[in-house]
Amino acid sequence: MENAKTGRILTGNGYKHWRAPCLETRKRRSEEGRGRRSVTQYLACGLSYLVVFHPTEEGVKKAKEVLTTWLTDMGLQLKPSKTRIAHTLQEYQGRVGFDFLGFTVRQFPVGKTHSGRANQYGPPLGFKTIITPSKEAVQRHIAEMRAIIKRNKGASQGKLIRELNAVIRGWTNYYRAMAATRTFSHCQNVLYLQLRSWAKRRHPNKNKHWIAQKYWHVDDGNGWIFTDQQGATLWKHSQTHIQRHVKVRAMASPYNGDLLYWSRRLQTHPMFNGMLARLLQKQRGKCRWCGLFFQDADLLEVDHITPKSQGGGNEISNRCVLHRHCHDQRHARCVAGTYDKGHIVEELDDVKISCPVLKPSKRGDSFA
Repeated sequence: MENAKTGRILTGNGYKHWRAPCLETRKRRSEEGRGRRSVTQYLACGLSYLVVFHPTEEGVKKAKEVLTTWLTDMGLQLKPSKTRIAHTLQEYQGRVGFDFLGFTVRQFPVGKTHSGRANQYGPPLGFKTIITPSKEAVQRHIAEMRAIIKRNKGASQGKLIRELNAVIRGWTNYYRAMAATRTFSHCQNVLYLQLRSWAKRRHPNKNKHWIAQKYWHVDDGNGWIFTDQQGATLWKHSQTHIQRHVKVRAMASPYNGDLLYWSRRLQTHPMFNGMLARLLQKQRGKCRWCGLFFQDADLLEVDHITPKSQGGGNEISNRCVLHRHCHDQRHARCVAGTYDKGHIVEELDDVKISCPVLKPSKRGDSFA
């Protein structure tokens, strides 16, 4: 948003007068086939939320008129209760910024040392765009954790940890590309209070120190770690580190042949762990087997250079990244001789040397 200057935003929800568009689509498909009405209903399902940016209020209102006309041609319209005009820097109609897909987008006036710039060599803009998890999203997450804890009042600590970890990891991974450090800390503190109430309810006659030692193992010297005797440990919100999204270069495209650029971007991809990122950097974005650059849509696998069955270890010096098909080819060549692929082989009869022949069918089918 620093690149597009500060301006007003139109946030809207495109919809049609429906009561269950996806179910309605399935019903009409069987009656009318794959016609135009079916496509319109799918557009109604997909075109749910949109944002329009423009530096002036007049431009936003004109864009709203264009969108209204365009949606009317498809039988859709903007929902008035979810459509509003906002400003990301100044107060407009009692609010500053807007919420979109669980994020709050706002701009704050700052000094020249922290100000955003239109480009690397441009002058300071005087404000900074900060995107954080919205208050509604945080409240939903806290309510979801509370529901899990309430549902597991009498369950074991390990079962509670497994259910909480799935929710915490997914939620923090979704927001880790934005300014969410303070939000993660707040959710972690609230979760501790919820777990403390859960533990006190299970042991109403025990003191706080006994409860803290049983569930957090504070006397072990490793801090407050919510873990059980089997080793299941609760994933803290703060353990998910913030990883900024690097904007794609202006003219870069996966289809223009610049494979070196995209292979380098894979090194900092948020879905890759530390081992895979280090191996990509070590191999300079190339497959060890075929020597070609990795692309964004390729399936990657980490393999051992010296197999563990032959004494190889798990250290990074004995690891390499391969395409999935290259991984299959490598292991296919390493296998000595042939091997059974699951085909059924007929055994010879005790008397006859050759395999038995199928009897002809009663109808005289010569191919039976």
